[in-house]
Amino acid sequence: MIGELLILNNVNLSELVKSWLHDDAQIGGALMAFTMAILRMAYLGEARGKTFIEGFLCSALTLTASSAMNYFNFPSNLNVAVGGFIGFVGVRKVGCYISMYLKGRFRIK
Repeated sequence: MIGELLILNNVNLSELVKSWLHDDAQIGGALMAFTMAILRMAYLGEARGKTFIEGFLCSALTLTASSAMNYFNFPSNLNVAVGGFIGFVGVRKVGCYISMYLKGRFRIK
């Protein structure tokens, strides 16, 4: 399983880690989200395929959030914290939080 985590679809993980270490906060946030999601799903005993899909979805959601944060001039070092949060709670819960916010904001039933 560890070998599968190191190389995913010809993605060079060492290059991603190097870019994270060189202050690429967006990649760092995405890696944190992926790692947290994988660990959470493994802890819960979910299937391997579902685990990796959740990891990739959390990473994609983190990249989306970090782009929005850059647009609104939030500090880029928050990307790792946002990625950790998204990976910890999962995409389903984040979707529920966003839906609740939008329903309250626009008074949708």
